[in-house]
Amino acid sequence: MERTYRKSVTPSGITLLTETMPERLTCSLGLWVKCGARDEPAEWLGISHLVEHMLFKGTGRRDARAIAQSLESLGGHLDAFTAREQVCVYARALGENLPEVVDVLADIVCRSTLAPVEVEREKAIVREEILSYEDNPEEKINDLLSEQVWGGHALGQPILGTAETVDALTAAQLRDYHARRYRPENLLVSAVGPLEHERVAALVERHFAPPTGEPMPLSAAPPPFRPSVRHEVSDLQQLYISLGTRAVPYADAGNPVLSVLNTLLGGGMSSRLFQSVREEAGLAYSVYSVPDLYRDAGMLSIHMGVLPERGREALARTRDELERLRRDGPDEEEFVAAQRQLKGGVVMDNESISTRVIQLAHEEIYRGGYASLQEQIDRVLSVTREQVADAARHYLDPSRFALTALGPAPGGPLSEKDWAVAG
Repeated sequence: MERTYRKSVTPSGITLLTETMPERLTCSLGLWVKCGARDEPAEWLGISHLVEHMLFKGTGRRDARAIAQSLESLGGHLDAFTAREQVCVYARALGENLPEVVDVLADIVCRSTLAPVEVEREKAIVREEILSYEDNPEEKINDLLSEQVWGGHALGQPILGTAETVDALTAAQLRDYHARRYRPENLLVSAVGPLEHERVAALVERHFAPPTGEPMPLSAAPPPFRPSVRHEVSDLQQLYISLGTRAVPYADAGNPVLSVLNTLLGGGMSSRLFQSVREEAGLAYSVYSVPDLYRDAGMLSIHMGVLPERGREALARTRDELERLRRDGPDEEEFVAAQRQLKGGVVMDNESISTRVIQLAHEEIYRGGYASLQEQIDRVLSVTREQVADAARHYLDPSRFALTALGPAPGGPLSEKDWAVAG
């Protein structure tokens, strides 16, 4: 059955996107705040994430237990996350329970009491979360690499904040930030499933009553990139290595080209890095590359965990693969395979209503529009092998990658002798 997409802005100022899938029995709905961790004042680092936690701690109508039970008791699911450029609260439930879903989301997003006693209790929970991240080398090295690639810019600050900045936050500051960030023009609702746009619009307008504090500006673009090498020596079993370079923003025309390049570089088991570093040399259990694209910048990164004594060998192999792909470009067979892999991913993502809710929101936030399944496929299939070869020459210069290492240092910490970077 044909899908129907609609967009409108409610009288209160909230953007609403819907995609009707009449054949589905469940609906998925997400509420997006169009700013995130990168847009926080430095002295309030971690406040977006803490406010997100507090949304679940009580409103005038529901305490924390009632919020937790609100959709689970109907067989549904309610959760949230904070990212660098958005905060999202999302739910999935039976289509017949759509009114309850909208009611609960509106209640916690617009009417959280942010009670001081609950704030203090939740700060302790977030501190534990921060400590668990510090104990997780894969998470920690991501934060270390972000610091290097973004050069002190807010994009490189930890989403959770630090124990010190979170400890210093007060309930009054959270209420102020909530009022200034959760304004109607900053909110977007995306909904997918067996639903009608007009009905969703009426429910959103009836239940949502966003605050109207003074607006806050978004953060400026990051400064120019200066690649560097950093090895934080730590007593771990593995040596974790990450490499990162600047890439394109989300809405840039080069986005699909970069996606194809990333897929054949490190986007799966058939990728060059996986085959070379893991399958041929047996140096790493996990090795992959990933693009992270934002409103005004982007990053292409490579990640692996290796035996400490073989870290330099893994770096040498990685450099060889980057230089070979940069020099020769992709061959026709791997280029076509990468396109097919991406096409398959696009089709499968579109079959998930939870993923589709995210796609609708991102297309609107970053591109100001809508992309059907066929348009998404066409973006991938329109990429040429010559474009990917040009992108490889542009992005895969090893000297333009920052290197971050976390773990033991046999033979001494990794340095520019092991990974030379541009001055």
